[in-house]
Amino acid sequence: MSWLNQLCWAGLLPVITHANVASLHLQADHNIAKELVRTGEILSLDTTLSKLQHFCYGQLVDAHIYQQDDKWRYDLLIRIDQDTLLRLDLNASTGEHDGQPLPEECHPYETAPR
Repeated sequence: MSWLNQLCWAGLLPVITHANVASLHLQADHNIAKELVRTGEILSLDTTLSKLQHFCYGQLVDAHIYQQDDKWRYDLLIRIDQDTLLRLDLNASTGEHDGQPLPEECHPYETAPR
């Protein structure tokens, strides 16, 4: 193997390692959420997103689940429009945004034209 080829592989190793760690993290999130939904401790992400559309319409970009003060929470990244990304923190048990008021970019899904 040439020194240039070795250098390229050495440069890619941290990227490949980071990708594997990220993949394991996402798999762990999925497995935790799946078990919590099965036991009824939290709502599924699909159910939560359906509820979310009633008060903040957008497209899901990223989602993570975490525990804070013995409560499960969804950390969601939502694309509101082409230029706006919004981070929302929801109660995973109820699907509700509790705490601070919703950001002004949030608008409910409206099916009827005005």
